[in-house]
Amino acid sequence: MAKVDIHYFNQALACAVRKGFDGDKILLSLGITITPNQQRVDGEQMTRLVQYVWAKLNDEFLGCTKHPCKTGIFPFMAHHVFHYKSLDKMLEQGISFYNLVTDDVQMKLARVGEVAELEFVFSHPELDPKHFFLEFWLIIWHRFSSWLIDVKIPLSQVCFTHPKPQHSQEAKLLFTCRHSFNRPAVKLCFHAKYLDLPCVRTRAELTRFLRDSPADLITIPGSGQSFKAKIRAILIHDESDILFCPSFEILALSLNMSAQTLRRRLKVEGTSYPMIKDEIRRDLAIDYLLMTNRNITDISTALGFSEPRSFTRAFKQWTGVSPSKYNRAKV
Repeated sequence: MAKVDIHYFNQALACAVRKGFDGDKILLSLGITITPNQQRVDGEQMTRLVQYVWAKLNDEFLGCTKHPCKTGIFPFMAHHVFHYKSLDKMLEQGISFYNLVTDDVQMKLARVGEVAELEFVFSHPELDPKHFFLEFWLIIWHRFSSWLIDVKIPLSQVCFTHPKPQHSQEAKLLFTCRHSFNRPAVKLCFHAKYLDLPCVRTRAELTRFLRDSPADLITIPGSGQSFKAKIRAILIHDESDILFCPSFEILALSLNMSAQTLRRRLKVEGTSYPMIKDEIRRDLAIDYLLMTNRNITDISTALGFSEPRSFTRAFKQWTGVSPSKYNRAKV
């Protein structure tokens, strides 16, 4: 069963406590016991706690905004967007719906070249002191989008307006991509091709999904996570501006297995370490070109190329155009 870091459990509980509820009484009524040094809780316990807070506060925003958002709004929105075929249109409708319902959280979806940017504006971030609701809301939209098209959408970057928090390592498990802090806007970034995919779910599945919510939204993926995803999470760091790729042997050790076993697992997934490194360099290159003002030489160095010409040659193989031509296309 999936586990959730105790930080998120404590912050969900704190949402109710800030509204005058007794935390110990809540845990007692839910039959949940937390030990002093406990690091994680079962996903089922986290689900019950969030459902309890939703019900007691009658607020989907968990008391972290100026005005409550009555429970039942998200299911109403989800049924509404089912009239639309592609993820692009479903997200546009869902965003328009919430932008009409509340001013406390405004959203926007944009295509920037091959990158889709889902942007969030929280009008009163001071009401969410540990950024719990912010992360929770981003997770909901990412996981719900992935569920609709039955593809776990790989994020290329997540941007936060606040400084790097103490629980940043746990946040990396929720968002396995590059994290950027102190940015002008809160954003989820992913390849725009996923916006064109159709919804593959039935209304019966949606009913079950909403009934069990947030069970399939807030828990950290367990053993089902691919080794490719685990490797991407290891290689993409926000701490360093230079992409560092360890040897395959060292990488295998960090995953507690032999190089031979890891190579075999990746082969089953239809990939390899060189392919994963190449995909990361491609994703980061596109990200740098679209979202920064860095020149070709700087990007080449950041991605580990020996010279700009090597980077340009590789980029043409990835996209069919040169970096400079790709960069001009975003204007």
